[in-house]
Amino acid sequence: MPKSNNTAKVYSLAEYFDFENISEGKHEFWDGKIHAMAYTSPTHGELQTNFSDALAACLKSKGCLRYTSDRMVLVPDCNKVFYPDIVIVCGEQQFYQHKKNMKATLNPSVIIEILSESTEQEDRIDKWTCYQSIASLEHYIMVQQTTMGVHSYRRKGERVWDYVSAYKPDDTIEVMECIVKVADIYAGIE
Repeated sequence: MPKSNNTAKVYSLAEYFDFENISEGKHEFWDGKIHAMAYTSPTHGELQTNFSDALAACLKSKGCLRYTSDRMVLVPDCNKVFYPDIVIVCGEQQFYQHKKNMKATLNPSVIIEILSESTEQEDRIDKWTCYQSIASLEHYIMVQQTTMGVHSYRRKGERVWDYVSAYKPDDTIEVMECIVKVADIYAGIE
């Protein structure tokens, strides 16, 4: 199994899941390549927790489940597996089941990524391009870490997405009919 990200070997999806099942850290799967997940900063964790907490009660009342960075999402059209920072699934969950304890979500309704210097380009371009192929995905949100800013893409058609940005504390973002103030996402963050 892989010892570094620079290995030339191409892995199958099954080999990736077998590796991930025994790995001490988390890894993403990018079309045959296994990539170690980057370290996240305390600010990243606070933003993730704040956003997830701000959505908790509203999403629960709608029967939606939310997960923070421990839920794998498989995107078959891209042959990639990601660990988004927040995954929201509304309705019956669908999984790719590899083994008893290894499964990945196939039908996220919302994906939220906290941008960092090391992953921002991937989140804005590579992941976003791939995420658009998920038929169930209704909303993709990117949260800036170094400045106050939230970028929201909401599906309006098969290949049509509306973009909204929010940069002020009193601005709001709507997620599955739940309204979240930008100030609540950045609460307690310098």
